This record gives sequence, C-alpha cells and structure tokens, in this order.
Amino acid sequence: MVVKNCHVLHESKIRTTGNLYRIAFSCIQRTPDRGGYPPMRHLMIKGIRQTRLETARFDIGAACVGMLATLPQAVAYGLIAFYPLGPQWASFGISASIGSAILFGIISGMFGVNPFLVSGPRAVTALVLASAIQIAITRGSSAGDAIVIAFVAVLAAGIFQFVAGLLRLGNAASYIPAPVLSGFVNASALLVLINTLPTALGSLTPDITAIFEPDDNSILFFAIAVSLTTISFQFIAARTIRFVPAAIVGLVGGTAIYYIGVSIFPLANAPLIGTIEFSEIWRMPILIKTTPVWNELSPNIDIVITSALTIGLLSSFDTVISSRAIDARTAGHSDVNAELRLHGLLNILMGFIGFLPGSGTISRSVAILDAGARSRIANWASSLTLALSLLIFAPLVAALPIWATAGMVIAIAIQAIDQPTFIKLSKLVTGKFPYPRVIIGDVLISLFVVAIALLFNLASAVCVGVLVSVILFVLGMSKNPVRRSYLGSRVHAHRQRKVAIVECLEKEGHRIAVLELQGALFFGSCSRLRSTVSRYLETGIDYLILDFRHVTSIDSTGSEALRAIHQQCLDGGKHLFLSSIQPERRLSPNKQRSEPSSSSSPDQRDHRLKPRWIWLNLDANGVIKAVSKENFFAETDAALAHCEELLLRRFCDKPDRGIHRVFAKSLLLNGMTRDQITTLGHKAQRQRFKKGDLVFQQDDTCNRAYFLIYGRMDVVINVPGTGRQKRINTITEGTLFGEVALLDGAPRSATIVATTDALCLSLDGTDFAALRQDHQDIVSRLLLNLNRILASRLRQANMMISELEQ
Repeated sequence: MVVKNCHVLHESKIRTTGNLYRIAFSCIQRTPDRGGYPPMRHLMIKGIRQTRLETARFDIGAACVGMLATLPQAVAYGLIAFYPLGPQWASFGISASIGSAILFGIISGMFGVNPFLVSGPRAVTALVLASAIQIAITRGSSAGDAIVIAFVAVLAAGIFQFVAGLLRLGNAASYIPAPVLSGFVNASALLVLINTLPTALGSLTPDITAIFEPDDNSILFFAIAVSLTTISFQFIAARTIRFVPAAIVGLVGGTAIYYIGVSIFPLANAPLIGTIEFSEIWRMPILIKTTPVWNELSPNIDIVITSALTIGLLSSFDTVISSRAIDARTAGHSDVNAELRLHGLLNILMGFIGFLPGSGTISRSVAILDAGARSRIANWASSLTLALSLLIFAPLVAALPIWATAGMVIAIAIQAIDQPTFIKLSKLVTGKFPYPRVIIGDVLISLFVVAIALLFNLASAVCVGVLVSVILFVLGMSKNPVRRSYLGSRVHAHRQRKVAIVECLEKEGHRIAVLELQGALFFGSCSRLRSTVSRYLETGIDYLILDFRHVTSIDSTGSEALRAIHQQCLDGGKHLFLSSIQPERRLSPNKQRSEPSSSSSPDQRDHRLKPRWIWLNLDANGVIKAVSKENFFAETDAALAHCEELLLRRFCDKPDRGIHRVFAKSLLLNGMTRDQITTLGHKAQRQRFKKGDLVFQQDDTCNRAYFLIYGRMDVVINVPGTGRQKRINTITEGTLFGEVALLDGAPRSATIVATTDALCLSLDGTDFAALRQDHQDIVSRLLLNLNRILASRLRQANMMISELEQ
C-alpha cells in the first residue's frame, strides 16, 4: 500500500515508538514521482521528539498536581504527630513530615517497583506516632526523650518491614481482619481528635479536661469560629471541588476568617505556626545528634515494640493494598515483597534521621494518574517539586494560625474514621438493617478495639487487636472438618454388579460410612472430628472411611486424633480406612529436590518436587504404623469397593461359578426358556481376555455387546487436554457392557481393559439383526430385560447424585 499523504504524519499525535516505526515503514514504498517528502529517519526522529516532549509535558503537569496534594497533607501529618508536645513543636513536626515527603518520595519514586505508587507520610502512622509520644509524656518523659522513643519505633518498624519483605510476607497484612484494622484507624482518629479539641477551642493547654474548668479564658469563641470555618470549608470542598485539595481550601477559609477578625475587631490573637527553618529539614540525624537515652528507652520498650509493630503492619498494609490498586488501574504487576523491602529500608532511614514514617498512598497515586502521568518521572518529580515549592510557600505556612490548623486536623481525623463501620453502626442503632446478625460481629470487634485504645492506649489496642485476629483465625479454621458424609447403602463404588448384589449392598450398606474431611486438621478442629466419628460408630457402623482429598494440612494434634479414632475402632471391632493421601516414597529431602527429567510433564515435575507433607506428618507421629499401609487407599472409590467386598463376604451369597449358574441368575436372561437361552448361546461368540488386554478403545466404531462370565474389567476414559486416563467404573461378573453401541451404532464412549483373566460372550450387530429377524420373541425379552437393567442403573445413579449433593 502506497502512502499518499506522509506529511499528515507530522501533525498526528504519535504515542508509542512501536506505532511510529510501523508508520515510518509504510513510507518506504514511495514512488519516484512522490519525492520531496522528508526522509524516513527525519520522520522517526521528529516523532520520537514529539513523544518524549508529550510524555514530559504530562509528567510535569502530574508532578505539580502531586505536589499540591502532598503539601497540605504533609503539614497536617506533621501537626498530628507532634500535637501532644504543644504548639511550640509545630514547626518541628511540619519539617519532619515535609522532609519525609521529599526524601521518601524521591527515593521510592526512582527505585520503587511500582512506577506510579507515590509514597510518603500517612495520617494513620502519624496518629500512631502521636499516641506513642503521648504515652511517653504521660509516663514522665521529657519532650526530647519522647521524640527519640518515637523515632526508634519508626526505625524498628522499618526493620520489621524489611524482614517481612525478605521472608516474602507481603500478603501477611491481609491476614488481619478488616474490623481490627478499622478499629486501629478509628481509635487513632478519635485519639487525635480528642487531643486536638482543646486547641480548636482556644485552650492554651493540650489537656482535654481544661475545657471543663470554670475559667472564662479556657474557651475562646473566636477560636471556635475559626476552627469551625476551617472544618466546614474542608468538608464542602471535599464534596464540590476536585482540582484543589480540600485541606488547602479549609486552611485558606479559616485563615481568612482569622485575619479578617483580628484586623476589624479587637479579638484575641492565635499562636502562629512560625517560620520553618530549612535547617530543620536538612539536619543532622536525630539519633546521632541526641545523646544516648538507653536508660529512658528500657522502661518504655513496650511503647517502642507496640508502636513499631503497629506502624509496620499499617504501613505494610497501605503499601500492599495501594500497590495492588494501582496495578489494577494500570494493568501492571508489581512485586509487593520487593516494595516492602525498599519501604523498610527507607523507614529505617526515616527513623535514623528523624522524619515521619512513609508508606504507599493511594490518594496521591491516583492524583498523578488522573493528571496524566506517563512514567515514574511524575512520581519522584512531585516530591522534588514539593522541595522547590517550599521556597515560595514557607512564609505562607509560617503565618497560619494554630486554630485553623487545629480545625484542619480535626477534619482530617473525622474523614479518617472508617465510613463503612460508621454506616453499619448507624444502621444497627436505628434498626434500619434487616439482618443485624450479618454485621454486628464486625461492628462489635471494631468498637472493642476502639474502647481499649481510649481506656488504655493504642499500644494496648494493638496487642488486643492481634489477639482478636488470632482468635478469629482459630475460630474460622476450627469449623467442622467433616465436609460431607454418606452411607454405603446410598452411594456405591464404581462397580457394575449384578442386581442381586446391588440389592444386598442397599440392604446392608448402612454399615459403611464415608466422611469427607476438609481444611486443616489441627488442635482447633480435632474435637469436632472425634465427636462426629463417635456419633457414627454408635449407629452401627462397621467400616469407616476418612477421605482426605480436601484436607490442606495436619498437625501433631490431628495425627493424635487419628490414632485415637483408630484405637476406638479396634476396641469396638470396627475397621478404619484412610483415602486420598498421596504416599511419600522418597526417603530423603535431597531426593525430593532432585531435578526431574526433561521428558516429565509439568504436573509430574510439580509432584516430584513437592513433599507429601500430610503423609510425612502421619508417618512421623506413628499413624501409618498403627493403621497399617494396607488400610490406605489412593482413591475413596477403591476404599469403598474394598469395604463392599468385606460386606458381601459377610451378608451375601457366595459368588456364582460357571457359565450356567451365571446365566441362571442373570437379569438379562430373566423370563427366557431353556430353548431361547440355547438359541441365544449359539448366536453369541465366546472370547477370552488376559490381564491387561484391551476389549475395545474409546472412539472405536465396533457395535458388539459383551456379557462378562467371570473376571473383572475397568472402564477408562481419556481426560481431554492432559494426555491422561481416568478409571470411572469396574465391571464384575454377570454384567452386560457395550450394549449402547449395539443399539445406536455410535463410537465407543470409553475404553475397556481387563484387570484379570476374563471370559465374555459377545454379540455383534449382524448377529443381533439376524436374531431380531428370526426370533422376535427372544429380542423382545432381551430389550425388556435391558430396559430394566438400564432403569436400575439410572435409579442407582440418581440416588448417589442426590446423596452427594447434600
């Protein structure tokens, strides 16, 4: 195809280099009369320049939006973290937060796995840091010692995150139940709101009890007006304005009210933030600058440990969830464990320097994506732009009144309260939720964690929350390990048996019970298993089968429970069988980890490399020796067939031997005279098969029916797409098979393999047609009996399906 208007390409928006090369290649097919167009290399260079310029333009714009989203949050988080120390530490807190936003953001933006995950200080971790400082102050520590305790906790949290990343525990944060995390967040938000409320009311002391003292100066109505204006503007902006952060709108509104009030009316002056010294940001690391305070750390080590654990868990959770959310939006796939390792190292650095801890932030990440970010340049450039913007906005920040910033902090704390939990609580209180049982558990857990934090401290709430998580996990895992149970009278092994034998199994099969187990067999679920087994054994069960197909793991308590069940069966004259446990025949770990051959299939290589831990645990705890390997079966169907054989030996007649006895008791020949049976025998062909012989294969087109005189045969089907075969049934003596192909002439639906030496009588389509022409009475009787056989099989199949569906 000849390109007629190559100059149009210069005006088009070329977004990818791949498209550019394809477009440029199409210009090679120019004819000599179409000269005058620029050479292909000029087109490519110009397109690449346009692509780079367009990407840079979008990234720079996104970086500016990211800076606007970060600045007010960084100021607010710095105020939150150091509010327990009073207004005189506001400048220090802002510098620690902004320093974290700059340094943490630049390094994580350049070297992070997820190119669009913006990282920096977070409100939740700032709340935890404020709680740690408040506890230390309450215990009598000085402001400097409390700060050191808090930053040692940040350093320890970084170590916790780094180790979690090394151990590939990136998903461990997901194991904490959502109600517990909600309680953490809500408690932290309420603690900050309570600590900030005195300042918002104009009190000069951070103690909440000061507002109840009968001092007229304890509450200033002008301070309340400024704080309420800031809160109102921030909430209104969050709902109506999208292009400017709501915190900026709230600060501007509250600050405007304050300066209008003091300039027109003789109102009280509020404390101001004060000048932010750049030397406070680029300072000597605080853990080097500060003299050792080990004597102060030792009695407060619980604060360090619980705060580090809380910050590490919350930061890891934020980072993992934010990274996955960004991946879902950008169709990427990031290694969260590598991200945790980087964030852990950076938090170690933050604690060492004296900056706030950082984590992934979904709000700032979405902000740069919505602004058109094309590469990781927008990520780290937003933090770099923040550093440059301080030269412009530092005087404005210094003039902010503390009352306005207190209103902003209160608004952020209110917005940080988990909205789904609040909605659930309100519906429970008002009675608007039709089924309160569904949500009352989550609400109570969240309120319990909040109550512990308010009555004691956030560190205690962390311990209680982790304990609640463990208890919930154990309770969730300790559900009834019996997935399903059925009796041998309702579900039979995959064996085609004579009608008389099937009737015997239906009559006496209640002596066989199969329990399908599920989940983990551990100390929390074994008592239920033993109770269920005891209940079945008391109903007259003689043969008990435990199906392990859905069991994921077992511990020593589970193995001990199996030994107790086995002993209980022996004492009562019962028999225990275990199925669907893959045996471990490799004797040493070295053999388990040996490389498989290249000819092995992926499934074979996986099974060869993975140890069979359930078998190994049973072996180590003596279960295999006690139960005996003969009572272990690879499939439940094989175990059920073995139990049926034991049952038939006890309660059914001895098997028929000889062709005449088999014919005499066959439902296929029921109602026929001796002469009719003799005529049919002359038409049938006698065939012998040795063990392993194929009678016919799946998809064969032969139309011959078979009647098994003695021996056994397996019915095998091909599993599509795997190259494997699966046994679905076993044919026993006195059974008719292959009759469907005789009736409809369709290809065989399965393969028949002789598992023992066998003798069959067969009748092909030609002989059957001749028999139908010459002896219609025999054919009518055969078809009637065949319908009865098929109806019996269908009834049995329906019974098994209804039993297994329960």
